Amino acid sequence: MMIKKITLGFLILLIILTGCREQAITGNGPRIGITYGNIQCKLLRLGIDINEQYKTALQKYGAGIIMISVNDTDEDAGRKLSLCNGILIPGGYDIDPSRYGEKHDTRLEAVDTALDSLEFRVLAYARKMNIPVLGICRGEQMINVFYGGTLYQDIPSMLRSDNPVPHRNQVNLVFYKHATACYHDIVIEKGTLLNDLFGEKVISVNTYHHQAVKNTAPGFRVSARSVDGSVEAIENTGKQFVMGVQFHPEKMIDDNPSMHGIFRLFIEKLQTPAVN
Repeated sequence: MMIKKITLGFLILLIILTGCREQAITGNGPRIGITYGNIQCKLLRLGIDINEQYKTALQKYGAGIIMISVNDTDEDAGRKLSLCNGILIPGGYDIDPSRYGEKHDTRLEAVDTALDSLEFRVLAYARKMNIPVLGICRGEQMINVFYGGTLYQDIPSMLRSDNPVPHRNQVNLVFYKHATACYHDIVIEKGTLLNDLFGEKVISVNTYHHQAVKNTAPGFRVSARSVDGSVEAIENTGKQFVMGVQFHPEKMIDDNPSMHGIFRLFIEKLQTPAVN
């Protein structure tokens, strides 16, 4: 029995360590590249796709999915990028503070430097080719960092506010799956894409993060904040469509159909010829 347990444990470990070998390109519609880091790839080998809800939300509007992973060779990543009509940067671990010129704070949590590098490459390609980008949670933060902004490494200890709000409850870092939902209101700025989508000044959103945008990147504007002042959404003011939201619309679409609007707008932008 002990030998069987050891053998089973070894097989599971082997599966985890072998990384991403999933079907990387699915669907025939407009192609959206989604990034996969080390933990996402390891869990895929166990049949767990952390990014499944993003894919489902996009596929509802006919999108094809291209999985771009840290295990891709440079050649494979380049080939996949050349097929993309848009990019979605999903949630994930903290971003290495060296990317925005800061040292590691003691409250920094897990980082994936390989994923940071991959997403910088992906965003550079998207900017060069002027293709649409949607960032969610960490993805919003990565967009801000890539374009020259900075982050609060830890909201509770660094964001000073007279009206503090909780931004996450318990989190399970072992399987990278949030254990308890947490919600708060956000205030949407007039004249923004989010305002056009929701038509409301205040909406309730879920929240799972301990980091947030600090200094907004040049060329971007804040389109929503929580009542403590924390940035909840940003958008590019230039020609390229780039939107980032701190909340997770893909987790709310069943209870709040208006969240579909974010994905619908993204897909519409994929089908609009880019202006060079």
